[in-house]
Amino acid sequence: MVGVISPWNFPLILSIAPVAGALAAGNRVMLKPSEYTPKTSKLLAQLATECFETDEFTVVEGGVEVGKAFSELPFDHLLFTGSKQTAKEVAKAAAENLTPTTLELGGKSPAIVCPGADLKRSANRIAFGKLANAGQVCISPDYVLVERSRFHNFVEHLQSQASKAYPNLGENPHYTSIISNQHFSRLNQMIEEAREKGAEVITINPAGEDFPMENRKIPPTLILLPDPSLKVMQEEIFGPILPVLSYEKLEDAIDFVKQREHPLGLYIFTESSQEREKVLRETVSGGVSVNEVLYQFVCETLPFGGVGASGMGAYHGQAGFDTFSHLKPIFIQPRLNFDFFLMPPVTPLKRLIARIFRKLV
Repeated sequence: MVGVISPWNFPLILSIAPVAGALAAGNRVMLKPSEYTPKTSKLLAQLATECFETDEFTVVEGGVEVGKAFSELPFDHLLFTGSKQTAKEVAKAAAENLTPTTLELGGKSPAIVCPGADLKRSANRIAFGKLANAGQVCISPDYVLVERSRFHNFVEHLQSQASKAYPNLGENPHYTSIISNQHFSRLNQMIEEAREKGAEVITINPAGEDFPMENRKIPPTLILLPDPSLKVMQEEIFGPILPVLSYEKLEDAIDFVKQREHPLGLYIFTESSQEREKVLRETVSGGVSVNEVLYQFVCETLPFGGVGASGMGAYHGQAGFDTFSHLKPIFIQPRLNFDFFLMPPVTPLKRLIARIFRKLV
């Protein structure tokens, strides 16, 4: 039996993908979707009832207490997607049953704009990745590192690309709201702290709209050269806020990334194969996209998973099948065998055979 605990930000794909892998590997599956998406959970429960027997696949609906009890069940494997804080509690509960876990977390996924990068193209893809789902994506670019001599040019491209993609925000169905009042407040506190501590804050609001608090919409926001001690640089943002930092040499950008926890995603922008290989060789991350964002998740043939603080294990495609499988070694002794040679006593004949065998091999 495999357990799957899925999050609210992509409630369908992050439920169905691991469930499909577990079912394909021959398991029965129990799914616990997020309490923040009750309508999606209800639909999944309905479809599960229509398409499967209850002992094949079932959906468990409920809140925090249900989720806690779910993680304490003696599964053969448990996959969790969510925050690092909750993952620790899930892993602790699973450990009581020695249940192996796959933890898909997040962290601060950096985008490195190398000296050999096309600035406009880089800004276009980073803006896309940051603003998809209003930044509420576990592999969203969480900060950008760009060469100091091209810093302001890059920021201008970012503003331009974001404005083109979202010329209006308030009634735009493609620019979504923040999931809850709690997260909305947390993101605004990040912005205010950065502003109070002297960082330049750029709000991208092409139509000059007002945003009622009850709509929970935050316009795309750039925070330029923030101090690394700020919350926006210490915590996973999970919103449409993008810190932009500068570096003198590419080695400085790599060192900045290496000094932090291993991210779930890493984005490299360059037209130089040497720069690309240097960053790949010297950094550690769950996955990488080069001159693109998010696609390491979209490609079903690539394993998707974190490393260190961004998670453990992987799924998708063959990796998912392997994760939810157990390789059971089986040895069948044929009737004609050499058991006699291994059994005591050790006779002169056996010693002679052993010497001959050593010479042959």
